[in-house]
Amino acid sequence: MKTKDGSEVAVLLSGYTAWAAANLFRGFSFSSLPLIVLFTLLGMTTGTGMFPFIFGCSLTGLISPALMPWAVLVSGLTACAAGSTVKIRITGFIAAASTLWLIPVSSAIPLAVVATAAALIGKKSLRCALIPAGFIISAVFAGLPGSLTPEPAVAGSTITAGVLSYDIPEVKTSRREVLLPAPFEGTWVVWIALEAGGVRDSVPMMAIQLGEDILFLPSGTDTLSFTMTPGDTLAITLMREFKPFNHSVIHAAAGGERL
Repeated sequence: MKTKDGSEVAVLLSGYTAWAAANLFRGFSFSSLPLIVLFTLLGMTTGTGMFPFIFGCSLTGLISPALMPWAVLVSGLTACAAGSTVKIRITGFIAAASTLWLIPVSSAIPLAVVATAAALIGKKSLRCALIPAGFIISAVFAGLPGSLTPEPAVAGSTITAGVLSYDIPEVKTSRREVLLPAPFEGTWVVWIALEAGGVRDSVPMMAIQLGEDILFLPSGTDTLSFTMTPGDTLAITLMREFKPFNHSVIHAAAGGERL
């Protein structure tokens, strides 16, 4: 018992130290507080079958601030379902609850319900059935988890014999914006072909912006042309949020020639 208690204290202290070090290098943020609960849960599961999983989630949350809420949430829900003691299940619930203000409300509601139920229900088989049910409901109505603050993607480009070509990734709800920077020298006439779909209305779906000029377009196909000089950036932005049974997506191709 003393060995187990000593291991638990060592894990707790290591986790809290890692959290403090991360805040020291990145700067303190209130959004990092759920990690404290996660490391507490990690210490409490020392010596159990859940420890490797919780440890992996802890590393993910520590390394990636963008994925941290999901790492804490998944760990908390797992503890709610598989925790061998009420103390572990309650700590798992606290971990899950601590992230609900960081994720979209539409995702939070079903997960909050199953976390509460699983923490209080004594029958393990029923607890284990509740958790995947909560994730399925959340995925159907709120989409799959992803980065909460996705960074714009930057399209790659090549120039061959004075002809410019862009490699543009798909724009969707998990990658909402793609940037097309102008070459470093010269004046270029750039064309862009757009094909957008996955929605059922004609409300503007995307925004195309170059400097202070912005154009809103509905779903469908369009071809546009622009003049770009060094320092210019053409942005393609998806304006739609996730909606059940819709798949908002923009496919784009672009190229140009130097004047």
